[in-house]
Amino acid sequence: MDTDQPSNFSPEVMLTDAADYTPLFYDIDYPFYNSFDNKHPSRFNDEVTTDWHTYLGGKITREQIATFMLEGKDQPAIARSTDPRVAAFDRFVRLARRVDEYACTPIDPWASYGDKKNTVPKVPAALASEVVKDYEAQTDAFMKNRYAFQALKALFYAGDRAAFERFFTRVEKDIPRNTLYYRALSYRAGLACKAGETRRANLLYAEVFQHLPAMRPVAAFSFTLKDEADWRECLREATPELRTALWALIGFRTHDDARALREIYAIDPRSPHLGLFLTRIINKKEEHRNNLIGPEKRPQYEAYPRNNPMTADAAALIKRIASEEKTQNPFLWYAGAAYITTLEGNTTAASALYDKAARALPAGNSEAADQLRLLRLVNSLTAIKAIKGDNVERLTDELAWLYRHNPDQEYDKGHVRFKTAISQSRTYLAQLYRRAGNGMYAEMLHHTSEFYTTPGAFDKLIALLEKPRTPFERMLVDLYVYSVEDLYHFKAMQALFADRLSEAESLMTKAGEYGTRDLGVNPFNAYIPDRMIRSKSKANYTALSLLRKMQEGEAKIKRGEDVYNNALLLGNAFYNITYYGTAQPFWRSQLIGADRPTVIPCYARRMMLDCSLAKKYYRIAVDAAANDEERAKAVFLAIKCDRNAFYLAGFHKLTSCDADQTSGDGGFDTDANTNWIRGNGFSEFKRYAHTQYYKDVIRECGYFRRNVSQ
Repeated sequence: MDTDQPSNFSPEVMLTDAADYTPLFYDIDYPFYNSFDNKHPSRFNDEVTTDWHTYLGGKITREQIATFMLEGKDQPAIARSTDPRVAAFDRFVRLARRVDEYACTPIDPWASYGDKKNTVPKVPAALASEVVKDYEAQTDAFMKNRYAFQALKALFYAGDRAAFERFFTRVEKDIPRNTLYYRALSYRAGLACKAGETRRANLLYAEVFQHLPAMRPVAAFSFTLKDEADWRECLREATPELRTALWALIGFRTHDDARALREIYAIDPRSPHLGLFLTRIINKKEEHRNNLIGPEKRPQYEAYPRNNPMTADAAALIKRIASEEKTQNPFLWYAGAAYITTLEGNTTAASALYDKAARALPAGNSEAADQLRLLRLVNSLTAIKAIKGDNVERLTDELAWLYRHNPDQEYDKGHVRFKTAISQSRTYLAQLYRRAGNGMYAEMLHHTSEFYTTPGAFDKLIALLEKPRTPFERMLVDLYVYSVEDLYHFKAMQALFADRLSEAESLMTKAGEYGTRDLGVNPFNAYIPDRMIRSKSKANYTALSLLRKMQEGEAKIKRGEDVYNNALLLGNAFYNITYYGTAQPFWRSQLIGADRPTVIPCYARRMMLDCSLAKKYYRIAVDAAANDEERAKAVFLAIKCDRNAFYLAGFHKLTSCDADQTSGDGGFDTDANTNWIRGNGFSEFKRYAHTQYYKDVIRECGYFRRNVSQ
């Protein structure tokens, strides 16, 4: 999920029995992994459906069984069947539905916050007795097992503990130790807990935890610690096997994973619960750090006990357990010990432990092999403190392998956690290359805006993109967020805004579809208000055809041909290719894209907000105008450029590449300027108040009309 914490260590992969423990994996946000325990109505649906399908010998499909039993919808195939087992199934399900009317009563989770209270009706004594009587009548072992569970369920929801205990004691010896037995045992634990018998309840929950993995979230949530004396007595009464379960329960509930690990290992070094707490300790350690590659930065959440870093004792315990090789999964322990050692900064010692993990790698487990490879790479990167010779380039094959994986893979999909290493390795290596003075490599690994403000940045990038010299550079080309066409397009924009139209055209021919896509507007049209979205133009202009047309206009002006109209058209074109104009498809690219000035990338901000070239040609038009009507239009369009410049004066970080300038106000001082018109910006245009164009402006633009009347 999007809120996955930084992590390189995947419990889903490292534990051989991961599915049995998944809800108990560490999660910073939820009591259980990625969620609350909300599976009560559906936890056993698949298993129950499979059991009945097997018992009925395929005479009824799985889909029909599930629809009838779980959705309460009658099935013609069941009604038509003459098979006695199908008839018994039909009768059992109808009886179970009656019990579920009480067992599955909807509860309002918000009731406790108001006057409304949840009321849970109890199973009537007559219905409970009917289920018990039906149990007595069964001779088939499969059916008898299910009726026994249904009877215990009915007695539990009837709230009759005495009757429940009498029946459970009488039938317990006949019930197979299967899922239904441990589900019933959890009912027994719940009744003991309600009666205040926490020690007995905890022993029962420990048995459920030990033998029925699907119920581990229930046992963990229901486990209750009364006091130390009660806890010690509970441990004394438990078998060694149940003591490991008790320590697992208390470790999970109190978040004291290291204590649980130590106590369980002392009881049974081969307990499957051990691996859970190793992964929880490591994942908590990861969450505590700001970075998982490179030297450790300042730790987060120092005052939050649950997230305190791993103690030296816990780290030493994990390394000792790994070295003693008594556990079921030596690979897990050597890999875990090695990763802890990496996080401690001792990469040489970690490398030796990874070698031992490799020798214990389970045969044929490709994901475990990938996990080990990932951790080794993290260790190798952490060992690099500065760029020296080819110390990074030697890792090209491993880095290329890492970057081939999905950087957005969600943890709960059960695969190796690549995404933290993908992002943090690129950030870390970019920092190292930046410190070494290689801003280009740094930018290709991790995009920032600053590099594009350095002289020659685009030329260097283009040269590398067009001709990478080494395998490492080829990898960088694959990683880089922009294409060579993006860069040529931007260089064409730079040339255009410098009024080098021929050069801009030449560069735009190398910009791929940027040069040939339809702009959808006529950039030579001008409008009184700024209109960034215009209807489809009859003239089909592309960036290249626009640039050629603009060059024709410049040539005509130089020859003195129709200077007023050509200057006006060129002014319109230069205005419309800015942020304020209508030709947004001309400048929008992977490198430039913004819905407001404050989020235009810093390296393009001044260029995109600069109307000086448009103003230059509008002023040429003013000088070439034959009458006041023509002058009014050219003056108005020129002072629109003055207006934009006036308000940009408050944009005091116009070219800042500070990291925070892509959000918020981007350094715009809203109090710096108040009103351009009141600052005499409209005075020149007022000279033409007698013209029709002036009247059109006042009629069409409320901004001017409002201020003229003042």
